[in-house]
Amino acid sequence: MSDLAVLPTPSNLFRTLLTATGYRPCLESKGLGRDIDHLALEERPGSNFDLLENCQTQLLRAIRDDAGADWSNLVESAWNRHSNLLRLLARKTDTTRMIQDRARPAIFRMVVIPEISGFVRRVHQELPLLDVRQWWDSPFATWLIVAQQQSSLSAQQLLERLANHVDLDGRTLERWQQGKAIGKGLWPYRDTIAALIGDCQLPRQQVERLTGWLIIVVAIQSLTAELRDTVKRDFFMQGQQPTEEQLIALLNREAADRHSLPVRDQGAPVLNEMHSLFANPVGNQKAIRDRLDWLRSLCERSTPEISAAHEYLWRWFSAKLAANLGEKDNALKLYATACHAAWWRAGPSQHPLLHEALCYAVGVGEQVQANHYWDKCFLLGLNRPPKQTLDKQKMHLLSTEFERLYAPQKAAQRIPPAIRVVGPFVLSPKDLTNPNRKRSQADGRVRYTPLMDAVLLGTLEDVRKLVLAGGDPNVFIPESGENALIMALRRAYDRKDPEILQYLLTLDIAPETANRPASSKRETPLQIALNMGDAEVVTKLIELGADVEQSCFTSPSALVYAMALLHDSIHVNDPAQLNAYIEGRVPADSFDAKNGAILDCELSGQRHGWLSMLEEPRKKLIFEGVAQYYNRTADERRKVVMTLLEKNADPNRRYPDLNGYRDLWTPTLFSAQIGDLAVLKSMIKVGGNPWVSLDDESSLNEKNALWVAVAYKREGVVEYLRSQIPEPSSC
Repeated sequence: MSDLAVLPTPSNLFRTLLTATGYRPCLESKGLGRDIDHLALEERPGSNFDLLENCQTQLLRAIRDDAGADWSNLVESAWNRHSNLLRLLARKTDTTRMIQDRARPAIFRMVVIPEISGFVRRVHQELPLLDVRQWWDSPFATWLIVAQQQSSLSAQQLLERLANHVDLDGRTLERWQQGKAIGKGLWPYRDTIAALIGDCQLPRQQVERLTGWLIIVVAIQSLTAELRDTVKRDFFMQGQQPTEEQLIALLNREAADRHSLPVRDQGAPVLNEMHSLFANPVGNQKAIRDRLDWLRSLCERSTPEISAAHEYLWRWFSAKLAANLGEKDNALKLYATACHAAWWRAGPSQHPLLHEALCYAVGVGEQVQANHYWDKCFLLGLNRPPKQTLDKQKMHLLSTEFERLYAPQKAAQRIPPAIRVVGPFVLSPKDLTNPNRKRSQADGRVRYTPLMDAVLLGTLEDVRKLVLAGGDPNVFIPESGENALIMALRRAYDRKDPEILQYLLTLDIAPETANRPASSKRETPLQIALNMGDAEVVTKLIELGADVEQSCFTSPSALVYAMALLHDSIHVNDPAQLNAYIEGRVPADSFDAKNGAILDCELSGQRHGWLSMLEEPRKKLIFEGVAQYYNRTADERRKVVMTLLEKNADPNRRYPDLNGYRDLWTPTLFSAQIGDLAVLKSMIKVGGNPWVSLDDESSLNEKNALWVAVAYKREGVVEYLRSQIPEPSSC
């Protein structure tokens, strides 16, 4: 983490929040004490985002244990909103020229204070307990009055019980009632509340409200008197908070060092010239070096503050030149120092810098450094959680972009060429002698065995001969996962030529082969079979060991994926799936990578360009023709779903809403959304529960299958479920 950054990071803010709410002992009890401090300083390159996600999960779980799901959900929602706002500001706001002493108060005024007052207002609206307008001067004293009213115990009794539970003296309790910081740990809060109310039989919701508001009391009284008074004024003003765009504009104008503007203005045209010169970096290297020397001299002649604001640009373009000239070690070093200097400060420049640095590290095979940049892409919000592992398939995508950025260099990873010219397949005696030999093709960019070549290009008779000669359909290419089975499935799907597939399915296919993902798309055999809409192939793959609960593309299981295909075949005019793709919520594939989009934030712009291309009638006609070729009927899709249910696919498998909401769906709830009554009945028949809620943990939201069917206007499902409403249980 750069010491010059003025915007708070989510990692640093998390430690502050943890301390303010009194939950640090909770995470320390789980062995995360040192991790919290390392996280705040981002001292775990390559795993800072994972650490943040884990610590967030532990905190939310602790809040749920103490105060219930409604409080945990509310805190999670507020935290996600604020941490994403910080990421947006870090991406969009160039703070390199901000003076720290002036910038930090401005950020507090414009960002931190409105967030605190807004959160208290939201808590008061959604989980009310006390008169928050009378609460600010002494939150604990106000909370104590409510606890007294609800428990029918006197204030003295409550204070005595609290003192005994936490080992407090009377003077400390007086200071708490006066609004001073509550330094003594009250976690676990549920135990503290239980000690206070004793044998009082309060409803669960009341206990949770008292507990949750006590956490807020501890957090608010941890603020300095001056800061709390400022938050209080903001709360009562209830002014309209600036939009994200307005906030970015305000920050870009606020607390800027005007002395740095001449340096920026002098450097801008030189940077533009270098952008043009990098069209031919090798041929223009002298001109680029001259401008880099001038830029460095400009920084060195300036004050240390101004130099620190601009030097990352010199390092960045120097790294880019070294990379294009094949100076690996120098390029890696310069990219690393440029990223460190720009981190959380350089606004929009961070995205292209990280994009280049990541692709270069992957391209030259520097896995450790690549993981560092990959982690930063999630910390900055360039990629969406959950964080994917930077595995071989993902590195193939990044290697494609490396070869575009640093042509004519070739990536360390083998990646297929854009076009591969092959002649007619001829089975040779050499192939029969060694049918499993991995042979390099297309200048070593891909590898196949003779058996794989026969599956792709030959006849059924060629494949039979190679199998009889010892060809093994379980042999696979390590760097891609490709194997004969996956190729036969693609041939059957793409060319509607299933002969070879049907033959291979009679062979001894290992469970590992039946489940192995292949290519950068991570296609599994079962996924392709589901796309084909062929229930018999699905059945055979499951019999061979294909796992129906294995993730399938962006779906958590084969059943969920099959249901999505059924949805699209029934509701052909529903734009949800297309919108998810266009908006970038579907991961990048090789098509995206070949056009330069490798990070989640880059997908939407490129895909909107693809969509606009379809406005041309001829291209739209071609697209519709291809889509029609691959479409399957609703009956075929339905039969596949029924087959999966017969093969024990879980109809109650929980999975998060694919649109980013906090809802947790199941295939049974999904069937209510689709409105296919036959499928819903089959789900229920094999144990699917239509009465679980999308937000099963919250008492405020009962969203079962009936609610879903009503929301989506599926009248037949609504009528059926109303006849199936279970009788209320007797107490």
